[in-house]
Amino acid sequence: MCIPDKLSSVYRGDDAGDATGILEAQTFDGKLRAELAPRHIKLEVANRALVIEGTTVTILDGKRIRAQLPLRRIFVARDVPREDLGVWLEVSDDSPLRDRGPAMRRVFGVAPYSLMTAEGLQNLPSLDKLAARLRDALAERSGDIRRAVELGRGLDKVVLADHGDHHALYARRLFRDRARLCVAVHHDGRVEIPEGKTVRSFVIRSRYGVTLWGDWIRFSDHEGVDLGRVSVPWVATEDRVELARRLGALLDSPKG
Repeated sequence: MCIPDKLSSVYRGDDAGDATGILEAQTFDGKLRAELAPRHIKLEVANRALVIEGTTVTILDGKRIRAQLPLRRIFVARDVPREDLGVWLEVSDDSPLRDRGPAMRRVFGVAPYSLMTAEGLQNLPSLDKLAARLRDALAERSGDIRRAVELGRGLDKVVLADHGDHHALYARRLFRDRARLCVAVHHDGRVEIPEGKTVRSFVIRSRYGVTLWGDWIRFSDHEGVDLGRVSVPWVATEDRVELARRLGALLDSPKG
């Protein structure tokens, strides 16, 4: 499938009507180039590109369209602690559980040079600057998502999104290319875990109620009674530790 006429000018970058801001950053995947304009956003690295224009998000492989998706909420997430840059999009879902919350798909991503090398550390500031500008450019399209972090590798990445009054963890299910809501933790201590067609809801008051048990993030009361668990099998143990730490810290944060 070839690029349609309405996207060809965006792909070539010759839309002279926009005051386009162009940023570049060296990454492990090659030179990342970002065009940030009022009417379109384009990210390109190696043989991959992402174009956001109008109400459509287009994923390009070379000069061919790999996917075209409707523009819903879209946001930037940085990896902890690897500093990857990912773009996540809310997508439609044909699951019978779609009423339990949105599905998210990672539609674009790059990794920095190894941060264990001098070259990686030298190139990181340019990637940080590009990520910050991209986050600002997508702010009006991100809905209630204020900030997000991702953890894991490749399709196994999960994303933890700050929705303002709560944080939500989205993780991919087996044989799916999109991540679904696993757990929502509210600032008042309320925890909601989708379970089939129902939602388990309970309250915990301290970060000490969030622990790990194998592949599970476990929530318990002050006496250690198990209130609920969330399976996160796709990421490494250190990633689950970071998730538990962040969710626990949220419970001890000042309530506003």
